[in-house]
Amino acid sequence: MLGLLDGKKRPPAIDFLKNSAHLTDSMSNVPAVSVVIASYNRAKFLSETVASILGQNFQDFELIVVDDGSTDNTQQTLASYSSRVRYFYQENQGPAAARNFGVRQSRAPWIAFQDSDDLCTADHLEVLYGSLRHHPECGLLFGNGAYLDGPEHNRSTIIPSHKSRRLEARGVCLDDLFTKSIVRLQASVISKTAYESVGGMDESLRICHDLDLFFRLLLRFPVKYTDRVVFLYRKHQGNITLNEELRLTENIKVIEKLRREFPDAVAILGARKFARRIAYRYYRLARGRWRRNELVAARQAIDAAVAYSPFSLKYRFYQHRWNVWHRQHGFPGV
Repeated sequence: MLGLLDGKKRPPAIDFLKNSAHLTDSMSNVPAVSVVIASYNRAKFLSETVASILGQNFQDFELIVVDDGSTDNTQQTLASYSSRVRYFYQENQGPAAARNFGVRQSRAPWIAFQDSDDLCTADHLEVLYGSLRHHPECGLLFGNGAYLDGPEHNRSTIIPSHKSRRLEARGVCLDDLFTKSIVRLQASVISKTAYESVGGMDESLRICHDLDLFFRLLLRFPVKYTDRVVFLYRKHQGNITLNEELRLTENIKVIEKLRREFPDAVAILGARKFARRIAYRYYRLARGRWRRNELVAARQAIDAAVAYSPFSLKYRFYQHRWNVWHRQHGFPGV
């Protein structure tokens, strides 16, 4: 796991555009943005993703692809883009490690991550980098996304339109990110200075490393939002986020880490809100484990939910119901 800063307060606002190594004149070899893709066995989607990045309006960027130990034809897929893509291969270490590696290879003062199966819009960096001109002090600036195959959850955008307008108008606060994980890596640009100062991504996490990173950035640097759709999310069977067990256990780990390392966050949000969120994740873990017939693990998870939220009638109902079932079927320790 990468280290974190010891301080808990945000530093004074920094004009990252002014203090970066980037020069806007055409003689500079330093791009404005480094786009980083970490890919593992996504050759079937990668070509379309790369084409969407290379074909966008804004062209002052470099594209870095980190092949995280793929066993498919990822390298051959990228061969036709060799003049536009900086390709790196490493043994499989997970997406956080691959992205950290990509950032270490980057030359630009701003980082834009893209998933290897999603698409960026034609105005992706034009919108995000253009918005930085109005907010050069930001450590993170992000926008919205849409679903590639049409509306999901009865909406066309990942962040509902009313909430998107509100975020742009009043700004982003910790509660926005805590209550609902609204930031997507594919919709953001991050100051490389800020990224490195918070220690990059936590390589012990495979799914929730982005949420953990966003918490650390938000608590140390100004964060801004723009009410524009800048990427298209592709839903398919290979999405790592479909692993509900891992997603929930990592989400709990990230929230507990936030509470442990940023006590100011508890003061801002309140201890009850932390407990409710963790309890709900344990409840969902319990339901999923019960459906998969992982009965002992389900009981352990519902016990944890009750421990965090002892006055929840719903959690106590399931705890009682499953304890009765375990006794009837001869399970010990109930």
